[in-house]
Amino acid sequence: MKSEWKCVRAADIIEFNPRLSLPKGCEAAKISMDKLQPYTKKIYETEKSIYAGGVKFTNEDTIMARITPCLENGKTAFIDILDEGESFGM
Repeated sequence: MKSEWKCVRAADIIEFNPRLSLPKGCEAAKISMDKLQPYTKKIYETEKSIYAGGVKFTNEDTIMARITPCLENGKTAFIDILDEGESFGM
C-alpha cells in the first residue's frame, strides 16, 4: 500500500488564496463571528451588508477565526450556504 503513495506538492492539489472579485459598495452576504458556533463546521445563516473591504470567501472555502479566543474555542467553518457567486467576509 505504501509503495502506491505518491508525493505531490500541496500547491498542485490545493488552491491557496484564490482571487475573488467583489466590488466595494455592493450588497453581499456577510458571515459575522457570532454566526460561527464552537466546534461546528456548519453555518446556518448570513446577513446582507454593504461590502467595504476585508476578507472575501465563497462556497467550498474553509474559514477560521483569527482572534485567539475564538480560535481556541474551535470557531472554524466550511462555507456551503452562499448562493452562486456570492461572497463576503467576517
